[in-house]
Amino acid sequence: MTHDNNNSPAFFNGQYMPLNQVQISPLDRGFLFGDGIYEVVPVYQGKALGGEQHWQRLLQGLQTSGIELAMTLEDLLQTAQPLLDANEAAQMLYVQVTRGVEASRKHRFPVQAEPTVLMFSSSFTPPISQDYNGCSAWLQQDLRWQRCSVKSISLMGNVLAYRQLDLDGHGQDEALLVRDGVVFEAPSSNLFMAKDGVIYTPPVNNILPGVTRSQVIALARQQGFEVREQAPDIELLKAADEVWVTNSMEELKPVITLDGQPVGHAEPGAIWRQLFNAFQSLKD
Repeated sequence: MTHDNNNSPAFFNGQYMPLNQVQISPLDRGFLFGDGIYEVVPVYQGKALGGEQHWQRLLQGLQTSGIELAMTLEDLLQTAQPLLDANEAAQMLYVQVTRGVEASRKHRFPVQAEPTVLMFSSSFTPPISQDYNGCSAWLQQDLRWQRCSVKSISLMGNVLAYRQLDLDGHGQDEALLVRDGVVFEAPSSNLFMAKDGVIYTPPVNNILPGVTRSQVIALARQQGFEVREQAPDIELLKAADEVWVTNSMEELKPVITLDGQPVGHAEPGAIWRQLFNAFQSLKD
């Protein structure tokens, strides 16, 4: 759960200020076109979890999209540090870089602009605990653009997936996105399933390369589980013993029903519980 952080500290184009004082130009290409990259870094007691992987993914996204940021990784780290509170139990550091502000709105290149850089932190309470009862999930056709490995601020496809859940009366549930009969991920999470003690998760050839995903894979292998990077088809997913999704804010979220039918025993499973506990130790 995120909190009301309207007055959270922010960095915007070279200056620190409260978040509610940030003023973004209407000609910013991020505002007009969704032309930008973002990253979300979870921070516990001032310590970033998977921080290096998050920053490297941001830099890779900027390179892929051709946004030329003058700041180095060290510059970014130093800029972010004043936004973090070592006494805060859990914070989200949000980082967004757009291609910047042009004199007029146009699609074509070349673009004459300096990248816009926004960072802010906000406190949150991790919503999933050992006592979490699990959520329901519903299959949807994947309508997003097919560069899912780029963490773009252009998230309309993801938003529409959540809107459809709400229209269907499942606003607090999860969507699982299907392409050609294969289930790839959720709108803001990576997918895992377990069957007969084997863990399956889609490969990163065209999904978001989740940092939490990679951490969970490493933990699973450390604890002796076989992990297959294979996207399940619908039939295999519906036959799963356990299903869960992962992201930086919700960590590992168990799915107990799929399209109204029980997953396994319709309760968070033993493998999820073991990996959830192991994941908590990464925060120490």
